Amino acid sequence: MAVTFDFDSEKAIAAIVYLASKGLHGLTKYKICKLLFLADKNHLVRYGRPITGDRLCAMPHGPVPSRILNLLDEVIKGDFADRMTTADAKRLAESVEVERIYHNPHFRAIKDASAGVLSVSDIGAIDAVVYEYGNKTFGELKSMTHELYAYKKAWSERSNNAPPISYEDLFEEDDEALEGAREEMIENHQLRNAFGNAGV
Repeated sequence: MAVTFDFDSEKAIAAIVYLASKGLHGLTKYKICKLLFLADKNHLVRYGRPITGDRLCAMPHGPVPSRILNLLDEVIKGDFADRMTTADAKRLAESVEVERIYHNPHFRAIKDASAGVLSVSDIGAIDAVVYEYGNKTFGELKSMTHELYAYKKAWSERSNNAPPISYEDLFEEDDEALEGAREEMIENHQLRNAFGNAGV
């Protein structure tokens, strides 16, 4: 049974806002998705859990955290009178500015990320990704993430244009994966299925 996580929208919003506070050049929805995918992976292979718990998909431009992409699309759309707009998108829109002068709008934080939402290890994973990849263009991030084992496997086995990326596969060919983190992730998933999220 494939490992899954519950999407934590509060952490996802805080992570987007935190990332948007870093003054990164060209911070489009595409670049945010790539950097937060890498941050989730960075955290997963060390601690056995991602930051956001998003559903990761293999798409033509590379791996994408799907619910985060939907959130960013809603904020870009900006029609908050629309009854279909989610409360999460409205909350995110209160903390970021969408700079629409660009062909692909850029994001900039106008408020600080909610204190206490992201753990020390969450922030450490995002900071590590910003340090290593924050100055790369979307094209560079796209090329790099296309080479990841988990992406290539999901894309090669696809039956549609957005097949899920396995959390288990994110550990493959990753020299930074800590021993035991994958096993802990699987064990915790089995416990959640057996007993619910209490204490796991």
